[in-house]
Amino acid sequence: MADLYFTLSGDIAVNGQKDVAITGTSLQSDIQQVYMRLMTEPGDFYVYPNLGIDLSQLYGMPQRPETGDLGKKIIRDGLKREGLFKDRFIKIDAVPTGPDSIRFDVHIITDINQPVTLSVTQSLGA
Repeated sequence: MADLYFTLSGDIAVNGQKDVAITGTSLQSDIQQVYMRLMTEPGDFYVYPNLGIDLSQLYGMPQRPETGDLGKKIIRDGLKREGLFKDRFIKIDAVPTGPDSIRFDVHIITDINQPVTLSVTQSLGA
């Protein structure tokens, strides 16, 4: 089943015929589904209260391996919560990008057995 296709800024995409675009491949759909969870927090969508990942829990924490481990757990739990990515290979790397920011690289094998890496950076505010 195709999904509405959203740009990375969260806008609904428009196709060449100026119609609302839909995802053209399962790869696009997987990428979009991961990013929707990475870029929202639970409760952001009233009709989907469990959709999202709350990386803001890391705000105020020090730049330590334990902080990265907690972020990886939050991401993994959020991706598997609804079952969409339950049986998928998911690897998450926590990469310090400064004294008060951390980037999470999410490596996932899509449903067509294609590896994809998606990233999100979280401020620690430390």
